[in-house]
Amino acid sequence: MIKENRTYDQIFGDMPQGDGDPRLCTFGRELSPNHHAIAEQFVLLDNYYCNGVLSADGHSWATEGNVTPYLDRAFGGFNRSYTFGDDPITYSSSGFLWDQFLGAGLSFRNYGEMDYAEPPAGADYFKQLAALKNNEKLVYEQKIGIARLRRYSSRDYPGWNMAIPDIVRMDRFLREFREFEANGQLPNLSIVYLPQDHFGGPVTSAAHMADNDLAVGMLVEAVSKSRFWKETVIFINEDDPQNGYDHVDGRRSICLVVSPYTKRKAVVSDFYNQTSVLRTILHIFGLPPMNQRDASSPLMTNCFTIKPDFSPYQTIVPKTPVDQRPPSPTLPQALWAAAVRSIPMKQTGLKTAFHDELFNRAVWHEQKGVLTPYPFEWAGDHGRGLEKRKLKGVPEEDKDGK
Repeated sequence: MIKENRTYDQIFGDMPQGDGDPRLCTFGRELSPNHHAIAEQFVLLDNYYCNGVLSADGHSWATEGNVTPYLDRAFGGFNRSYTFGDDPITYSSSGFLWDQFLGAGLSFRNYGEMDYAEPPAGADYFKQLAALKNNEKLVYEQKIGIARLRRYSSRDYPGWNMAIPDIVRMDRFLREFREFEANGQLPNLSIVYLPQDHFGGPVTSAAHMADNDLAVGMLVEAVSKSRFWKETVIFINEDDPQNGYDHVDGRRSICLVVSPYTKRKAVVSDFYNQTSVLRTILHIFGLPPMNQRDASSPLMTNCFTIKPDFSPYQTIVPKTPVDQRPPSPTLPQALWAAAVRSIPMKQTGLKTAFHDELFNRAVWHEQKGVLTPYPFEWAGDHGRGLEKRKLKGVPEEDKDGK
């Protein structure tokens, strides 16, 4: 599962068993009860990092374990494209994760990854929720730039668009999953894209998080209560941290590992990153690494045990309504809202560091209040918490946290 743009402290900063900073936790247990319950019931990874910094390279790292020199050099402008699988010059020559599976004769299904989706005309966010409640099926427009990926993608599952709720996406996934339950033909690899923790749509950021959290819980519950549970592992991670704030480093993020063979109620502080996820998936299937980057990444072996626990997961419904509309704004809130509306949200992620910081500030102030100072010193790849983890040295003048 690929999600969007959260750091560790933003979600798990309130979990005392891990290395978190509750001051930086903006979407804690009340807004993400399933994330917390899954991390508590399985493994909490507090030393996991994103390789990418925004969606343009984040999805490449999440699916290719690499970025091309062109994409590296495009930062600062993205004059040709802000890629989401729609620009061939950004494709790594070593291929995508699904290429490895398909080349080995294994099966694959894509749900929303690298798809620009559009809801039907007139079906806004709230009408889609109403249609879901009334069991009305809407038809979404898809735009997937990779021809091979289109052939293996669910035509009913919409990809990127902040005007589409994640529980609508999950309803589409579960419909197909029940068919696989009936025929026993679940694909070897499924990629499920749930982007609502990106925020920036027509509801509050709290509602976006609750929507995303509920969809995550629904998927884990369905799989854990299915015939496939005994031989399935679910990796849940973010495409990038979006220059977010975290007391260790702005690239530290969340990753959930869910299976009967995952350790239970454990904290794992081994260093892992996005390419570790890819290498571990390939290793489980006996497939070779895609390139030198994932080949050199640590396997996530410390997340697993040889003694399975087949206990299923039960979804928790967040208290925040998924259709919660923003209240009438105060003047400072209105100014922030106007600034956020200037960000190019039709594309995944945000185009520049300026947009990143602006958007992160807006989300922070929405959750913490407009007068709470933004923790700019903990945003981005500051690296202040990496030294004690022996991951990076910190210049002497920065050791006081300033």
